Amino acid sequence: MADPTVARNLSLQVPQVVHAIGACAFAVTAAWAWYWARNLQRRRSADPHVAFITRFAGVLLLLGLALALPAILRPGRGGRRDLLEAARSAAVLTCGLMATLIAGARRDAAAVATLEARVRELEGDLGGLVSAVGDARKTADSLRGRAEASSTADASTGLASRKLFDDVIGRELKRAKRHERSLALIIAEVDFLEKYSTSFGPQSGEALMVSIANVFKGQVRDTDLLVRFAPHRFAVLMPETDVEKAMEVGDWIRSMISNSPFPHRAEMPGGKVSISLGVGAFPKPLQDPATFQSLVEAALGVAASEKNRLRVAQ
Repeated sequence: MADPTVARNLSLQVPQVVHAIGACAFAVTAAWAWYWARNLQRRRSADPHVAFITRFAGVLLLLGLALALPAILRPGRGGRRDLLEAARSAAVLTCGLMATLIAGARRDAAAVATLEARVRELEGDLGGLVSAVGDARKTADSLRGRAEASSTADASTGLASRKLFDDVIGRELKRAKRHERSLALIIAEVDFLEKYSTSFGPQSGEALMVSIANVFKGQVRDTDLLVRFAPHRFAVLMPETDVEKAMEVGDWIRSMISNSPFPHRAEMPGGKVSISLGVGAFPKPLQDPATFQSLVEAALGVAASEKNRLRVAQ
């Protein structure tokens, strides 16, 4: 049978031990929270939340010491009062844990705030990088556009180049066949251009080509494609135009050039600057673009041999 004295001593000591442990644990926890809060306050003295946590942790530390010292030094009396003190110790221990959680939450919040600031910095860096990439892409597009423009435009006259003509004629001929519409082509050659350039200099010869190009520009439509076909030739691709209309336009341009007061015209054969033209129109030359073009060039060859003439492709 158990000794009633031992049982009574245990009943007196257990609440006191629980109370002492709870109070000491609370004091240690509050001390740690206060120490951490003080260190945080040194780094972030301007933050009012940190100051509040430091004061709150200090109050809890004082409370913990006030509870722990009597619990350690005072002998247990047993009974209901010690049980209440043990319950109170458990409550203050809970408060200590809450203080720890608050401090930890504040620390986590500070870490999150730091992380958010870093993320914003990275977003700013990324935005700058995206902007730089966008600028680089715009520069590349601009350079590509310039390169394409230079490859599809003649530098002297500002007209489209032969490259663009070769790209367009195939599409236009297919469209004309598909919709059963007419498509005309005029190829013009400046007569005696080599003699003109030899007599008056290459720059004068190129200036003459620019002047003749301006005459063409004034007589063709916006829907027509006027190109520098070769150093001494021009070409006009005319959608929705039959051979009769193309002949009319070509002959009118030929007449204008023959009567224009170009420099040194009086010293040229016949006392004028002239052009010869070959004209053709779909659907009569019902072939592929290369054949269509060669037929018009053949007509031009006949006209150029006669000088200042217009001939139609057969």
